[in-house]
Amino acid sequence: FSTNLVNTYTKSVQALQKQIATVKSELASGKNTLTPAQQSSVATLSSTVKSYSTPQASIEAAQKTIGIAQTGIKSILPLINQMQQLAQQASNPGVGSSDSANFDFRFRQILVEVGKLAVSASLNGNNLLSGSAGMNVITGIDKSAASRFFINSVDIYAMMNLGILSGMKLYTPTDAQAAMGALNSARAQINSGQFNLNFTANTLTARAKKLTDSTAATQQSINAIQNIDPAKLKTQLTRLQNQKDIDYQLIQQFDPAAYNRLKIAELTSLAKVSI
Repeated sequence: FSTNLVNTYTKSVQALQKQIATVKSELASGKNTLTPAQQSSVATLSSTVKSYSTPQASIEAAQKTIGIAQTGIKSILPLINQMQQLAQQASNPGVGSSDSANFDFRFRQILVEVGKLAVSASLNGNNLLSGSAGMNVITGIDKSAASRFFINSVDIYAMMNLGILSGMKLYTPTDAQAAMGALNSARAQINSGQFNLNFTANTLTARAKKLTDSTAATQQSINAIQNIDPAKLKTQLTRLQNQKDIDYQLIQQFDPAAYNRLKIAELTSLAKVSI
């Protein structure tokens, strides 16, 4: 009977030693020992976190492109003002031909600067002031229509070449009056485009925040699985060690020789681990 008890307590001590070693390892690493199911969950959640990086990068690139376009518009609008002032002066019926030619020359110089600013508002091939394509932005991970966003361009360069800003001249007061009308329409379109870009930037900021929040929440789920609870593990370690001590005492009472063999085996195992 005593032999059976010793065998039972010996097996208990050996099992407790393994549990104690596992707990100590977890305390040292700060990470839990995961089951296959937990490892699968972490892999799935980690893949989800990684998938958020694509829309986050897309939104970041779009925001930078919008910022460049907004800066361009802020530089272009004062030039539009100057062109409107020149057109206003040139529309006076009393303006002579030489003055009209001078107004027209200055007018065209400013228009060239507008074009340069529009063309230079580019980032990685995306330009919202020169080119009618606009910009597609990925804002989600499910590849649905709701996970995409399209930014309409404010195609100032097209206005100059084919649109309302094309063909303007100040050779005569009549030309100047036509130019004033075109500039007023262009300014209205640019202001509207500027408003839309600001609205789009705010919308993308909100979507980026959702992605950031989702990433943080998913990472917290990963941490909850992987990271240890030190206080809980220390309590568990104390309980396991106390139980092992009790089992040792019982083995020593029933079979001192078995106790000595078990102690020697434990010390040998610990020495191998320390090496």
